[in-house]
Amino acid sequence: MSSSPSSAGRRLGTYPDGRADPTARRLARMWARIFGLGLAPRRWVTLEVPGRKSGQPTRFPLGMATLGGGRYLVSMLGEQCNWVQNVRAAHGVVTLRHGRAARCLLAEVPVSERPPILRKYLRQVPGARLHVPVSHRADIGSFALVASRYPVFLVTRTDPRPSSVRTRRWWRWLLASVAAVIVVVVLGAAAFIKLSPSAAPLVLPKGQVSRPAGPLGGTWDVGAGSVAGFRVQESALGFSNYVGGQTPSVSGTIVITGTTVTAASFHINLTTIEVNGKKQAQFAASLGTRDHPVASFTLRAPVPLGQRFAAGRTVTATATGELTMNGLSRLVTVTLAARRAGRQLQTAGSIPVTFSRWDITQPAGAGFLGGLASHGTAEFLLRLNRPGS
Repeated sequence: MSSSPSSAGRRLGTYPDGRADPTARRLARMWARIFGLGLAPRRWVTLEVPGRKSGQPTRFPLGMATLGGGRYLVSMLGEQCNWVQNVRAAHGVVTLRHGRAARCLLAEVPVSERPPILRKYLRQVPGARLHVPVSHRADIGSFALVASRYPVFLVTRTDPRPSSVRTRRWWRWLLASVAAVIVVVVLGAAAFIKLSPSAAPLVLPKGQVSRPAGPLGGTWDVGAGSVAGFRVQESALGFSNYVGGQTPSVSGTIVITGTTVTAASFHINLTTIEVNGKKQAQFAASLGTRDHPVASFTLRAPVPLGQRFAAGRTVTATATGELTMNGLSRLVTVTLAARRAGRQLQTAGSIPVTFSRWDITQPAGAGFLGGLASHGTAEFLLRLNRPGS
């Protein structure tokens, strides 16, 4: 797919390894509708061609290059681009749409004739420059070196041209203006969601782990490097990402008898949670931190970890406990991973949280335009040490 006039592919990085990701495919469908209606300059068209496997019509928004009276379509993504394969399978018989449908024949241009067309294409379709490793200001010789990698098709119209150019009525300009506003809003939402830092889940640290040292049984305290927080999905106009907050203000203890956790209690200072390095008043209001600044978890049933854990292996387990937030206590199930690392115990886990169970007010959204989900995940990474160690 050729890039749209706003170079969405460049700004959002939606073509990893030269293939469109789900975001790029959504944007392609949107541009195909806009170009097909003729709500863009004439060089922007929608190519319609039967799918080589399904036989069903497939549509691709493309930018055309003009040179010496000829019109050309170029595959900025190279030989394996889906529309190129479909055009070849259809023997070049396609439909181009720009306000009206026109039957056309696409004739593949020999490699030796491509260089000047490629250079013209990059000058007229700026969004394609990201995908072709030659500057649009380079000489013809530079384009000759890569010409074999980028198929070029001459566009020949096969149905009669209309006797007169249709008059552009005021409503088409109105539609174009509305479409432009919608495009700006959608691309703005996509950029905000996709380019915002996504909160990664809290997991056990990677890397080599020291062999277990010292006794396992006894009391262990939460130590430095421990973190607790939450992750909530946010969305806008069909795009989604995860927003998350974290705090190092975690305290508590666990008691191990043999290889079983028999007691555990932890406390998290919610007033110190930061989202992307900043405190968020909206989350503080939703969590009710003014009246209930501390969340706590208390284990309600023993958790056997087994000999593999005692020997230094990473184990997974589930635990039942009571999570207290916003002045309300509810039973929850924790999914966790744990291991011994030298004289330290490390555990990371998560708890699914439906806000309404704790009477937590969901942060305000923007209705159908987007907002935050009604549920999230509380999570933690604890580094536990023996008292005095």
